[in-house]
Amino acid sequence: MNLTLKIFLVIFLLIITIILLNTIKRKNISMKYVTVWIFTLILLFIFALFPSILITVSNFFGFEATSNMVFLIGYFMLFYVVFNQSIELSKQKKEIVKLIQELSIMKKDEKDGKKR
Repeated sequence: MNLTLKIFLVIFLLIITIILLNTIKRKNISMKYVTVWIFTLILLFIFALFPSILITVSNFFGFEATSNMVFLIGYFMLFYVVFNQSIELSKQKKEIVKLIQELSIMKKDEKDGKKR
C-alpha cells in the first residue's frame, strides 16, 4: 500500500471518528452501538497503518485475495448491525402496542368518568 493511500485512509478515519464523537456528544446514538463503532474504527486504523497484518491474517485463513476477507468481514458486520436493529425494532413495536393499549384504557376510563 502506498503512502498516499495510507494518508487518505487515516484522514478519512479521523473524519469518521470526529463524526462519531459529535454524535455521542449530542446523544444521538445508544452506547451499546458506540462500542461496535469504536471497535471497528480501531481495527480500521490498525489495518490502515499496518496493512501487512491484514495480509498475514487473510493468508492464514486461506483467502486468495485480501479484499475477499475484507468484504466477508464487512458482510458479517452488516449482518450483525441489521440483526441488532431488527431486535430493537421488535422491542419497540411491542412497547408501542402496550402504550397504545394503556392510552386506550385511560381514554375509556376518562370517558366513562364524564358520563357518570
